[in-house]
Amino acid sequence: MQIERVSIPKSAQPIISTSSKGDQSKWRIGDKWVKQNARGYESHAEVLATLVLSCSSLPINRYVQYFPCEIELPDGEMTRGCYSYDFRGELQEVTLERLFEANFTTTDAITTDKTLSTAEKFQQLSAQIESFTGLNIRKELAQLFAFDALILNEDRHTNNILFLYDPKHRSWSLAPIFDNGLSLLSDEKDYAQGKPISILKRKVKAKPLNSSFAKQLSLYDGPPFINKKLLIARLEDSPLDFGRAKTVLLSQLNDPIFQKLWIEGDNDD
Repeated sequence: MQIERVSIPKSAQPIISTSSKGDQSKWRIGDKWVKQNARGYESHAEVLATLVLSCSSLPINRYVQYFPCEIELPDGEMTRGCYSYDFRGELQEVTLERLFEANFTTTDAITTDKTLSTAEKFQQLSAQIESFTGLNIRKELAQLFAFDALILNEDRHTNNILFLYDPKHRSWSLAPIFDNGLSLLSDEKDYAQGKPISILKRKVKAKPLNSSFAKQLSLYDGPPFINKKLLIARLEDSPLDFGRAKTVLLSQLNDPIFQKLWIEGDNDD
């Protein structure tokens, strides 16, 4: 498969995107957002996350699609990464953290409160969001955490949950799922190649309500939303070499803890 090449003009200024693990360079080139790998194979993880969501019941406008690319830097150096298309349009983006700050509080008051259970944190966070925006996104938020558990996304901090504000109509909407790069053990600095995946998986910590993916997964009580058989078929048919990311995902698909996510009639016999 021919991987698209994206050339970064000399006039383009890199936007330093801060994750929980440091900085990553990205650029706005026309209507594309281009992201460079920083710690390993983040682009593989992003593209594979897109593949998972394409095999779900979520409509295509509920998640950002990522595509692999080669990046030609202004000095001619070649590197790897991925790109997506800008989904904001004329709407204003507001992260979950900024939403709370605009209302003179912080998410820490809920997420770091050790007296609250994970379920209580979830309910309080959801209630605050509804009071600030009018949106009841309990199902969507729990579904997001279930998806994160499946792909082992360790970077769903409160700036990676996004809302869109329409100033003309003074209305809010939940932005599509985005920024899944630090998943599937893509950080090779923390999860070195060659070590057993079963051991590395136990090191990964979830965000933002609990460090346990299982506890955040338990928040989801909605209908199954992932077609497991279709996903496995598309994985096998993909011309892309996902390397270890594919191995990690297949390991996750075999974990019975995710049984409730598989669409009916899609379970193993």
